[in-house]
Amino acid sequence: MMPSESPRRWLLQKLTDSCRRQQVSLGDEVWQLDDLLRLIEFTARSAATFSQSCQVWCESLPLLGSEWYPQWQQHDLALLIRFEPLVPEPDPEPLWWLLQLWHLSVQENGAQWRLEWPQRMRTETEVVPLHLLAASYGRRPALHLTLSANTSQPNVSWQPLHGALLTVLHRLHRLGAQPRGLLERVKQLLEQTLPRQPSLQELALQLQLPVRSLQRQLHSFGTTHSTLLEDVRRNRAVSLLCHEQYSATQVGLQLGYQDAPSFQRAFRRWFGMTPGRYRQRYFEHDDSGALPAVSLYYALNQLQQHSLRQYSGARIWICLHNRAFDKSVQVLCEDKDGIWRPYAATFERFLAADIELWSTPSLPVHDPLRFRIEYRVGGELHLDNNGGLDYCLDAPVLLGSYAAVCHQLIRLPTTGHPQWLVRLFTRSDWPRAEAVWNSSHGEVRQRMSAERCGPAWSWYCQLNPPDQETPVWFEFGSEQHNRLVLDNGGEGFLPPRL
Repeated sequence: MMPSESPRRWLLQKLTDSCRRQQVSLGDEVWQLDDLLRLIEFTARSAATFSQSCQVWCESLPLLGSEWYPQWQQHDLALLIRFEPLVPEPDPEPLWWLLQLWHLSVQENGAQWRLEWPQRMRTETEVVPLHLLAASYGRRPALHLTLSANTSQPNVSWQPLHGALLTVLHRLHRLGAQPRGLLERVKQLLEQTLPRQPSLQELALQLQLPVRSLQRQLHSFGTTHSTLLEDVRRNRAVSLLCHEQYSATQVGLQLGYQDAPSFQRAFRRWFGMTPGRYRQRYFEHDDSGALPAVSLYYALNQLQQHSLRQYSGARIWICLHNRAFDKSVQVLCEDKDGIWRPYAATFERFLAADIELWSTPSLPVHDPLRFRIEYRVGGELHLDNNGGLDYCLDAPVLLGSYAAVCHQLIRLPTTGHPQWLVRLFTRSDWPRAEAVWNSSHGEVRQRMSAERCGPAWSWYCQLNPPDQETPVWFEFGSEQHNRLVLDNGGEGFLPPRL
């Protein structure tokens, strides 16, 4: 039966189900598939001619992660668009539903549509709705469009918006090209084909590049085909070992190793320990009460609910013991395809004499974000994996082992008396919360306001300290005389100089 929801909503659900995702990652932004499609539709409708409208749709296929690319041929009033595969065995179903959406959005313009398709598209027990574009058999997907004198322009009233909408699409194309560079595409192909190991010739064929050109480009990045395969295997090994249902031998086989000793040798080379010891460290709990070498400080979900609901990622702050000058910190995040990908963190400031605060940039990863932290120093690997459960950032803020954190302390641009903007997070609500600083007349206290922020509380206020060099600290109290002081290791807080 015809779905009770609108045809477009029904087609969108079919497209989402076929490509198994609701979001599209473009650089450090993540767009809802529905929002990106609406942007494409509006840009196409605002084009000056029907041909330009079709061109917008065709050029937007890479933005949507399509496994097909269009080849365009136009003769007078006849337009032929053939769709060629980008991968050896592309899935035609997402392209089918995308073309149906395209047809639905412009079917009132008077053009004649004819679709060739290599297989019969079934809707299982559903009756094919009347608005679907019928198809005849063809070896490859192809769209035939015949224009006529009655073919109308997309939407004359929207044409003044076309330039601005097209600029947004071009910006997204540039963003999408950044994380989908050559190395990322090669790694993705290698991940998708494990345990098989595609040759350089196979990769070049899938990337539509000459073999020598692919070798030169990899060399310009300082890497090789075998090095990238090693990176993919290493990251995949960590991801699989963190699931107890796989034995070390099974993990090795899924990575393409012929036997357990080969995998054991490779893992020792990567991490300096056996797969069994790595797994033991991942799942073990530390009940000593001592401050660990590395731990989560806090994490923020930066989902922006604006007009197009762009997802600008997440940021993670990490505290660690300063055990040596040479060290590295990375956050492993589970992406929407189930693969754990590493993201580097960098030093931000000291929390105490031997405690450093590190942070990540905005992470363009799946929401909700599952992650764990790795700290390498002195030839040792230290993990914070939330006691073997991994962290899940499914709320605006996630606090680690600390009861309160200072997220922002900003100098406001003023010509007169100093003004600072403060934002803190605490695990609990407090009846009394104050910012405190010393003046020539003694301590000055200023109350802070709070609002619920997921499982935590967000505190904020605007301060007026006597000068730009007076440190502030924060005190929280309850009716039961419980007290919490956030004072940056006794030194107080000062906003960074810009």
